[in-house]
Amino acid sequence: MSGAERRKHPRVVVELPVRLTVEGTAAPARLHDICRDAALVETHHRCLVGTRVSMAWSSSRGGMVEVAGTVLRVSSAEGDARRVAILFADVAPAAATAIELLLEHAGEAR
Repeated sequence: MSGAERRKHPRVVVELPVRLTVEGTAAPARLHDICRDAALVETHHRCLVGTRVSMAWSSSRGGMVEVAGTVLRVSSAEGDARRVAILFADVAPAAATAIELLLEHAGEAR
């Protein structure tokens, strides 16, 4: 079964700068794609599978949005970058709304 077949929700490509916090250390990252319950980010920061992380970005409505999750997979990217798959956990209603807005905006851009 492929990853796409296992997913509960379809992912959409969203190129957006985010802040990834791993074990208390914040690092710049780039959101590559997102769905309602997971995201794929690219970062130069070291992440291990099973680690709790949080991802934050500037909302189109102003302010910061933050969502926590767990690292499911880490793979190599260009250079020393890593692609980190994150499964969200306990998404607050405001963060869920911000994710929906990203999904809608990405759908309109296609």
